Amino acid sequence: MKTGPGVLESTQQESSRFAYSFLPGLLFIVLIWLIHLLSYLTGADLGFLGVYPRHFLGLVGVFFSPLIHADLKHLLSNTFPLVLLSGFILFIHRREGAKVIGLVYILSGLFTWFIGRQAYHIGASGVVYGMAGYLLFRGVITRDRGAMAVAFAVLFLYSGLFYGLFPKEERVSWEGHLAGMVAGLLAALIYGKKTFSKSIPKEATIAIQPDVTQRHVSNTFVPYYMHYTINYSMHQPGKAGEPFIYSLKPDNQPNQIPTLLQHPASVKEQKTP
Repeated sequence: MKTGPGVLESTQQESSRFAYSFLPGLLFIVLIWLIHLLSYLTGADLGFLGVYPRHFLGLVGVFFSPLIHADLKHLLSNTFPLVLLSGFILFIHRREGAKVIGLVYILSGLFTWFIGRQAYHIGASGVVYGMAGYLLFRGVITRDRGAMAVAFAVLFLYSGLFYGLFPKEERVSWEGHLAGMVAGLLAALIYGKKTFSKSIPKEATIAIQPDVTQRHVSNTFVPYYMHYTINYSMHQPGKAGEPFIYSLKPDNQPNQIPTLLQHPASVKEQKTP
């Protein structure tokens, strides 16, 4: 178990990063609520900004439909999942988290445009299904313990997730839910494969110049210090692996008889690139 200022600082940094991971989702939610409030106060109907399948102008909804909601209940149902899921993705998969959310955002709208009914599809439900699907399929693909734990947590929190993939109510865009789940699956296939870069330790090569003197400090459990001078000497640059002699001699201290210890050693020839 490690303790100390370094561990405490690392824990604080990790806690700060966890908190900041939920900030983008909170800002997105604030934007959605502001748009809904302005629409309510002005009485404006922004439904035309939704996805209208297989019409060119309906592609506008790919970017704007997640910002538009039909009523307060619709908005509340997407608020908490958006913050929670986006925060988990940005915290756990910080390297590709923003790319995953961006890909899910675009693909969920595009797939809805291809498979949806001839109506305006609005709301961020497709994005919610896409992020939940990404976490779920990511855990299955990678079989990582952490990812699997998040996947089971998603299944537990959103146990009724799969019910929204089938037509139940006429006003519910099950096509948008299905499109979001497919987008999450594609994002997991693209970004879910981990690439482990195992660095093979290279054999250490020491380049020692003739007549090099290095000063070292020897320290034991008692507050006692002794300075040693290590003298390296190589008369001729030999072949790789050829032994040479170095001497270890304590510095002269008061009332101390100097001793001289010689040890054989070898050095490998340094390769020039």
